[in-house]
Amino acid sequence: MGTEADKPQAEKQRANPVPLMFALLAFALAIYAIHTRLDHVSMHLVYARFSGLALPAVLIALAGMLASYGAATLRDSLTLRHLGLLRPWRDTAFVSFTAQAVGNSLGEAELTGASVRSRIYGGLGLSEDESQAVSRLTRISLTVGALLLSGLGLVFEASAFPVHFGMPDRVAIALGCVLLALVVWHVWNASLLLPGGLSGVLGRVAVSLADWTAAGLVLFALLPDETAIGFAAFVPVFALACLAGAMSGLPGGIGVFEAVILLLVPASPVEGLVASLIAFRAIYFLVPLVIAGAGMSRSILRRHVPALQGVGRGAGDVAALFAPVVFGLLAFASGAYMLIAAMTPALPAPLKAAAHYLPLPVIELSHFLASVVGLFLLIVANGLARRLSHAWMVAMGLLTVGIGLTLTKGASPGEALPLVIVLIILGLSRAAFYRATPLAATRLTPVMTLAILATLGAVIWLGLFSYEHVEYRNELWWQVALHGGTSRFLRAAGGVSVLAFLYLAWNWLRPLHTPPEDAPPLEEVRSILAGADAARPDAALALCGDKRFHFSPSRRSFIMFAVRGGNWIAMGEPVGLAEEIPSLVWSFREAADAAGAGIVFYAMGRDFLPLAVDLGLSVQKIGETAIVPLAELSLEGSDRARLRQVYNRAGRDGLSFDVLAPQDVSAHMERLQAISDEWLDAHGGAEKGFSLGRFDPDYIASFPIAIARFEGEIVAFANLWPGAGKREIAIDLMRFSAAAPRAVMDYLFVSGMLWAKGEGYQRFDLGMAPLSGLEAHRLAPAMSRIGAFLFEHANAVYGFEGLRAYKDKFHPVWEPLYLAAPNARALPGALADVGILTSGGLTQMFRK
Repeated sequence: MGTEADKPQAEKQRANPVPLMFALLAFALAIYAIHTRLDHVSMHLVYARFSGLALPAVLIALAGMLASYGAATLRDSLTLRHLGLLRPWRDTAFVSFTAQAVGNSLGEAELTGASVRSRIYGGLGLSEDESQAVSRLTRISLTVGALLLSGLGLVFEASAFPVHFGMPDRVAIALGCVLLALVVWHVWNASLLLPGGLSGVLGRVAVSLADWTAAGLVLFALLPDETAIGFAAFVPVFALACLAGAMSGLPGGIGVFEAVILLLVPASPVEGLVASLIAFRAIYFLVPLVIAGAGMSRSILRRHVPALQGVGRGAGDVAALFAPVVFGLLAFASGAYMLIAAMTPALPAPLKAAAHYLPLPVIELSHFLASVVGLFLLIVANGLARRLSHAWMVAMGLLTVGIGLTLTKGASPGEALPLVIVLIILGLSRAAFYRATPLAATRLTPVMTLAILATLGAVIWLGLFSYEHVEYRNELWWQVALHGGTSRFLRAAGGVSVLAFLYLAWNWLRPLHTPPEDAPPLEEVRSILAGADAARPDAALALCGDKRFHFSPSRRSFIMFAVRGGNWIAMGEPVGLAEEIPSLVWSFREAADAAGAGIVFYAMGRDFLPLAVDLGLSVQKIGETAIVPLAELSLEGSDRARLRQVYNRAGRDGLSFDVLAPQDVSAHMERLQAISDEWLDAHGGAEKGFSLGRFDPDYIASFPIAIARFEGEIVAFANLWPGAGKREIAIDLMRFSAAAPRAVMDYLFVSGMLWAKGEGYQRFDLGMAPLSGLEAHRLAPAMSRIGAFLFEHANAVYGFEGLRAYKDKFHPVWEPLYLAAPNARALPGALADVGILTSGGLTQMFRK
């Protein structure tokens, strides 16, 4: 059972507010519906019903859960076989069970910012596209199975619907026939379009039917004996509740699933149905999570015990990949469990027994602190999901303290047992949490914030509901009594609400400063640039002073990058020795991963694409750069007549060209500075950074400067970036004064290229034309189609076409440039981050 979205996950997500707000609205409506249905329900009777669940019913429910998860494993194995991706049964079973446990708990992946299920399937060695294909076929099979089961139930159990649901039997039959018709239509179309043909589709649907049936059996076995409804009539309601929960976008459909069951399943007294729902959540959601966590702990432990290395290595690698997700869920569930226990009435017998051994103030303080520990477990789950070692240590401490507080607040040992199990499982998985980023340095995602707020709201509502028979009085806040559950609830609710507000305010309002780093001496960077055999001209940006550096062990190669948001954004390709580049990019990724960050490469050429693919990055073309092959450069011929005319006329008008060596630049710095300032004032612009050079005397003096003189005075200049081995040279800043003739920049370009050819350079890089060459085909990626549209229609904002047309007159060869990011959905955000870094801030992006 379960419905997972098939959208790819990202490491770092920008949450879409629409589904988030929809989920909150669905949760609020579900809480209202539950509150209306449970008016005058006694929590003590719910406890009694829960405690009185028959052992055979629980065993049948457990068997149904195992059958459902087993069917999911079989369905995934069939899907992999139909896609030609079959893996060993043992690995498939391990990954499938965990994917099912995590997918059921998270529900629709839209709210997680990424598909955790797709990431888990990546543990089988599947690519992102292959993982998405498996998830998509799983979702389709589940949906068809739910429709088929509902349709059969409506048709063959139509007589039950007028009695229990007030629906005429004819309406039930008609609705069932519609659903069955949808199933037939879907199976026929799927057999033509999806892998495996008709037999493959029918096989997957049959297994999904078994999955739904077994999942429905879990709850049906737990229903009170007084529930006058047969299994065939119950299954359509169960499927509807599951689909409604999935559509809500809430984790596990929490609240919405319960609301549908409470409203549609006839049960009296309703306390028995509430107890059944609690038991269903525990058996179908929490038990599999614990089993998955235990399995991953075992795999990770075996992987890191020397005597057992080599045994289960593959399973250990898979477990380490997604253990943090499972343990984050377990920690969150543990926190919610402690909060529920703190907000609802305590069982009288254990409380009375504790009073014989402990003073009342200890019981009161333990109860309050237990609620605080529950809140902090909700918070620390965010760090566990990010693999933070500090989060693991804090979670271990919180669970240990929580177990002690559970016992000293007057609860039975059985109430502490779930926390003990989670503590043991988490303790065996230390190796999965290796990132050294401090827990306090991480910021809660919007999804996690909403999850915490929703959980607090739900448990406080549960407390208000449990004590609604108690008349409110101000003195309840200060009352201390053994059976003063209302007072303990008020203090716990007030305390965790204040603490949650303070923490969330601090977490979101505080600035996240990046730890300062000592910049390497510029002489060391210059030395690497001089000795590099793998360095494009834009490697010169390393001298701007606005980059961080990741060095190879020999310190003869580096990657220059900047930190923005949750990404380390590398400018250009790695620089240094060619044989060090592959290991350098992997150590760069490892360092970013240890810091909880993703990696982005901006403006890389096609030669870097194989490494980007090996790193698991998604690639997007962002434009083209104009390369003039200098061996073929000439001003002769009819096609070069315009360039020849510009060049000759500039000479007649008194323009002359020269190149200042780096050591001679300082003598002319004052004039160059004046030209630069005049140019910026005339264009209403500001200095840029990161992917562009800037006029800084130390930076400018590091390069040869092409200058144009008019009547003996410098009127225009451009600094040049020499590449390694004279294979390429590029132009950086280009600025001119108002006194310069109109064609001065064309003259500077042509003269610069002729000079570079004479110096032995092979290629001249005129720079990038953003969004140039992007594919507008209807089947092209959305980002390419949007870029192509902007290139053609957004020239009023930025002269995309004009820039390319200007460079085209120099007859260049256009070579693509790419952006690589952790996944496809991170590409637009990564490109925006580059724009912000280049502009010097968000407010500067709209300046020229």
